[in-house]
Amino acid sequence: MSLSVWLAVLVAAFVVQALGWAWAGAGLRRVQEGGVEPDAPLPHPAPFPVSVVVAAHDEAARLPALLDALARQRYDGADGRPAFEVVVVDDRSTDATADVVARRAQVWERQGGPALRLVAVAPGEPEAAGLPPKKHALAQGVEAARHDRLALTDADGRPPPTWLAALALWAGGADGAPDDGAVLVGYGPMEPGAGWTNRFARYETVQTATLAAAGAGWGRPWHAVGRNLSYPRGLPARVGGFSAASLSGDDDLLVQAVARADAAPVDYVLDARAAVPSPAPPSPRAFWRQKRRHAGAGAHYPAGVLAALGLFHTANLALWLGAPLLHVLGGAPYGWGLLAAKLLVQRTALLPAFDAFEAAGDLRLWQPVLDGLSAGYHAVLAVLGALPGPTRW
Repeated sequence: MSLSVWLAVLVAAFVVQALGWAWAGAGLRRVQEGGVEPDAPLPHPAPFPVSVVVAAHDEAARLPALLDALARQRYDGADGRPAFEVVVVDDRSTDATADVVARRAQVWERQGGPALRLVAVAPGEPEAAGLPPKKHALAQGVEAARHDRLALTDADGRPPPTWLAALALWAGGADGAPDDGAVLVGYGPMEPGAGWTNRFARYETVQTATLAAAGAGWGRPWHAVGRNLSYPRGLPARVGGFSAASLSGDDDLLVQAVARADAAPVDYVLDARAAVPSPAPPSPRAFWRQKRRHAGAGAHYPAGVLAALGLFHTANLALWLGAPLLHVLGGAPYGWGLLAAKLLVQRTALLPAFDAFEAAGDLRLWQPVLDGLSAGYHAVLAVLGALPGPTRW
C-alpha cells in the first residue's frame, strides 16, 4: 500500500471517529436538555405502584445485598406503606436461592416491608417455551408481576434508596402524575476497585453508556442494561416477547424491538439517583466470560446498528494501528497527529459524560490509554460475536 493511500485511510478513520464522537456529544446534550432537572424533587407519596423483577440462578450469595438495598427504597404510598413489590424468579438454582428469598419474605412481612414473592421455574420450562433460561425466567417474572410499571435489576445490582422514586419521576410521576408508559433505560456503573481490569471495565461502561444515551437522545435507542431497566408490564407482549436468538440481550434486543415498532417512547435516565451500580468482574477471565454473553446478543442487532458500530470501532482500531505503522514502516509521523486530534475530539465528548455519570478521576486521567485498549478489545469482541454463543446462565 502506498504512503498516500495509507494516509488517506487514516484520514477517513479520523473523520469517522470525529463525526461519531460529535454525534455522541450532541445526543448526550439532547438527553440533558430534554430530561428531568438533576435537582428535581422526587415524588412523595409514590405516584403509582411498581413491581421489581429479578431473575436469579444460583444467587444465594449475592441476593441478600440486593434485598437489603430494595428494603431501603424510599417509595411509600400515601398510607406510609411501601408502594412496590419484589418478584424473584428462581431459575432452577442448585444453591439456597429459594431459601434466602423465603426467609427474607417472612422478615419483611413481620416488619411491614414490601411484598416479596418467589416464582420457581420448573425443570424443562425454558426449552418448552423456546426461550433461553434467563429470558424465560424474566418472562415468568413479568407475568407474575401485579403492577403495571416494572423495574428490572440483577442479583448483583445495588440500587440506591432513591432508585424507584427517580424512575417514577422520569416516567412522568411528578406531583402525582400518571405513568407515561415510556421505556426507561438506566445507568449501571461498575463499582471502583483495584487493578486495570476494574479500570477498563468501568471505562467501557461509561463509554457504552455515553453512546447509549446519545442513541436515545437522537431517537435511535440501541442499548440498555438489564440491571437498570423499567417499562410497562404489557410492553414485551406488544413487541412479540423476548427474543429467543441468544442467552443475553433481554435488554438491548427488547429496546431495539420497541423502537422498530414505535411501541413506546424510550428515554435514557440521566440521573445519578437512579443509577444502579454492581461489582466489576474480579478478573480478566470473569470479564471476558461476561462479555462473551453480551457478544452473542450483539450478533442479532439490526443491520444498521451493526454497520454503524462496526464502522465506528474499525475506524478507531485503524487509527491506533495505523499511526505507529505509518511512522515505522513509511517514515511519516502524520498519523500521530490524526490520532491525537481524534483523542481531543473524543475527550471533548467524554468529559461531559464523565461528569453526568459521575465517573472517577482515574478514567479521565487514563482515557487515552484506555481508549487504545478499547480498540483492541472491540476487535476481539467482534470475533466473539460471530462465534456460537453460550446457551446457559
